[in-house]
Amino acid sequence: MTLPDLTLDVRGLPAPEPLERCLEALAGLRAGQCLQLLIDREPHPLYAILDRGGFGHECAFEGPHYRVTIRHA
Repeated sequence: MTLPDLTLDVRGLPAPEPLERCLEALAGLRAGQCLQLLIDREPHPLYAILDRGGFGHECAFEGPHYRVTIRHA
């Protein structure tokens, strides 16, 4: 069974709320799932956390926001 991907839109939220919400979502991410994070700025502090936690990530600038795709490495 394929699990649905998750989308988390944290655009417009003040720091550190986007990071906190992302970490909460990652805690529930299951193998095979992907988290799409929509955020106003590139989340550089998140990348080290993802690397330590065994997650891979890709970031793309999409106009006024960024889309960060996160999955288990």
